[in-house]
Amino acid sequence: MSRYRRILVHLSDSVRAESLLAFAARLAAEHEAELQAVHAVDSFALGAYLSPEAAMTAAEANQQLVRERAARARERVGQVVQALGRPIDLQIPGGDALRAMTERSRVADLVVVAQPVERDGAGPTAGFASQLLVGAGCPVLFVPEAALAGRCGTRVQIAWADTRESARALRDALPILRRAEAVEVLRFGAGRDDGGEPLDAVAGYLASHEVQARCSVRAVRELPFAERMLVPNVVDASIAELLLSQAADTNADLIVMGGYGHSRAYEFVLGGVTRSMLASMTVPVLMSH
Repeated sequence: MSRYRRILVHLSDSVRAESLLAFAARLAAEHEAELQAVHAVDSFALGAYLSPEAAMTAAEANQQLVRERAARARERVGQVVQALGRPIDLQIPGGDALRAMTERSRVADLVVVAQPVERDGAGPTAGFASQLLVGAGCPVLFVPEAALAGRCGTRVQIAWADTRESARALRDALPILRRAEAVEVLRFGAGRDDGGEPLDAVAGYLASHEVQARCSVRAVRELPFAERMLVPNVVDASIAELLLSQAADTNADLIVMGGYGHSRAYEFVLGGVTRSMLASMTVPVLMSH
């Protein structure tokens, strides 16, 4: 992919929506891409066992709320367009929010979504975020609240593993990596000489795309089998912590990683590292599944 040509941003009813929209607009401007904002929010449940009169009243009230939410979305888009001077294509599809975003992601190069925060009832939930990641037709960039006003992609940290998801994330991030000032590739293992895949091939691949990267292997403590059975996510959580700690130490403003899922257990149950990153990210994270 030479560059991103169409960026999709999820526009919710959250108080963070306008800041996320402005973030996506700046990113689109940097990549000379068109920006589509999708106001994808689920409709309100009318409730069961209502009388015909009550159901009609509830339906009318619901339609009024839908109109008000759409008006707020148009107002937010108008304010960002006026502030940044770039056009934004607003779409208000109605219906199921996840389906609307998933379908449109199949004809986009990148989807921008706010980090799921359960305290923000109007924003994306963890379930919405994980299902979108699994079903999206392009990479998803999750943005935490603390990073909405900052840069993204100047100093990039890549979490590498010998997996299809990791390889796809690397390729999906190439338009950003080519513009970055510094790129670091990290692989985690039992030790520096743990017999895992060397990073020379990764560095060579990036160099063929005019991206110069620094590569390193970080050791992760191996747990005894019994301890692993008692605390199955402790290693995954520690890897997420190491990624975020390294990002802070190097002033990274983007992490690139594969989004791992366990489809045999449940289609939208993500791996421990992915779940930990979604919950605790401090910088934007680009994920590909």
